[in-house]
Amino acid sequence: MRLISLFVGCAILFVSCTANADENMQELDLKSQLIGIENANNARQLGGYRIGNKSIREDVLIRSGKLSGLSGEDSTLLASKFKVQCIYDFRGGDEFVSDPDVVPSGARYLPLSISFSGGNGKESMNLESQEAIIGMLLENAEHPAIQKMCDNLYDIIFFEESSQEVYRKFFADLVAVDPDDGAVLWHCTQGKDRAGCASAMLLAALGADRSLIMADYNLSREFYAPIVARIPVQTEAQSVVINTLIGANPVIFERALDKIDAIYGSFANYLKECIGVTGQMMDTLRENYMK
Repeated sequence: MRLISLFVGCAILFVSCTANADENMQELDLKSQLIGIENANNARQLGGYRIGNKSIREDVLIRSGKLSGLSGEDSTLLASKFKVQCIYDFRGGDEFVSDPDVVPSGARYLPLSISFSGGNGKESMNLESQEAIIGMLLENAEHPAIQKMCDNLYDIIFFEESSQEVYRKFFADLVAVDPDDGAVLWHCTQGKDRAGCASAMLLAALGADRSLIMADYNLSREFYAPIVARIPVQTEAQSVVINTLIGANPVIFERALDKIDAIYGSFANYLKECIGVTGQMMDTLRENYMK
């Protein structure tokens, strides 16, 4: 278990050093969704996505990587332009304690910890450089523990009870927020897995079909593609590890969506049965965030 924690810690620390028909499919543009934050990776909004005959409101739903490196300008932008009123931090307890967010003025901070440590969350890494982190991943790419983690990454997030309880708290809080008072922002470390699953759940609650959920996920893949492209992989195992833990791997994400459909019949049913998102909550979210 500690070995798994070590591998996942590498990826975490890397950043530090259905009502819609096919004709509603849309191509999303990464640049148009980025919100101009220079020191938080993958900081972008869901605003403008079309769902049925409506669109998600602009500038009120924001996802990103960790906020610990925000500059004064970044923080001011989040406070002034977006009026961020709540920040949901999905990082593990060891992550947000050792690398705390910069919280913009006026924002409420809510830690909602999803940890991959599998233990007490106290495991630590002493690798300080990106090169050392990548080297560790490449060297151990064929180890069964890291291969299992790559295969099961989204099962941990979607299906473990501890993770589901975190997302229950997220939706219970979100449904009570008034978007007229400003944006909400949720993030993990890289803004692609724990935050990405939160985005998928929220999109599903707003009525999005799989094509839009996957299109949003693939913007994370696009964001990290230049970083992944610079990493010299030599084997298929290394490619899988780097594309999953450093980049965003749509194959395993879609496999998790297939599992949700197979078990629950639909993403909406999963939200109701596992996350406690009732039909009334979905109606409220759609009233608040769609136009």
